[in-house]
Amino acid sequence: MEKHHADSIRNLVSEFEKDSSVRALVLGGSIAHGFARTDSDIDVSIVVDAEEYRRRQREHRLHYNNRTLCTYDGYIDGKYVDLDFLRLVAERGSEPARFAYDGAQVLFSRIDGLEALLAEIVRYPVEGKRERIERFGAQLLAWRWFFSEGVRQENAYLRTLAISKLVLFGCRAVLAENERLFPFHKWMLRVTASAKRRPAGLMGAIDGLLTAPTGEKVDGYVRGVLAFAGIDHDVANAAWPTTFMKDTELTWVREKAGIDEI
Repeated sequence: MEKHHADSIRNLVSEFEKDSSVRALVLGGSIAHGFARTDSDIDVSIVVDAEEYRRRQREHRLHYNNRTLCTYDGYIDGKYVDLDFLRLVAERGSEPARFAYDGAQVLFSRIDGLEALLAEIVRYPVEGKRERIERFGAQLLAWRWFFSEGVRQENAYLRTLAISKLVLFGCRAVLAENERLFPFHKWMLRVTASAKRRPAGLMGAIDGLLTAPTGEKVDGYVRGVLAFAGIDHDVANAAWPTTFMKDTELTWVREKAGIDEI
């Protein structure tokens, strides 16, 4: 950690320790994940008591931003949560919600067992691993088809969207195979590139899709990821429309998170 980050964090801790409604302060973001640059901001979760959290919810004040406590030209970015919220993340949080606490450091705490709860939050949900991988495979096949439709119809928007989705769900399948949480889009490629197991040439294939996509590249990429994930291409290709429909078009029926967000 840079000295100016450490100094700014000390200022922040001194500020919040005075507030009895603040039960804990947890460092997250790029510093906790090990991705920080010299100019990175400081990300924190501010754990408040239930009454304070409900009040902030009513007033739409769940975000914190402060520059005055920083000893450098940066800022502190925070989110207010309560203990029940953290328990909910541990129980059924999305992968990005879990990853937010990966590497988290407790700066101070008045909560017994907080570190154990954070450890449970960042545990990969292995119980649904195989199902997730198969669902990601269906998305790959669906968006391969959408890319071909974008080419056929000369629809630049559809082609571009399809490439983004192909990269997303290819990475998600690889991360799932490695039992690593999806960190959301900002750090997805970086985390995928660090996965111990991945298809040969994966990152080069992704770069090719993003810079000069073709139908041949798309097909090779999809088949390579499916093979890596142990998914039979022909079997999955016959079944993907139903899985895609359930995960993309009908999520509103079940009031569940879309496939992009699980």
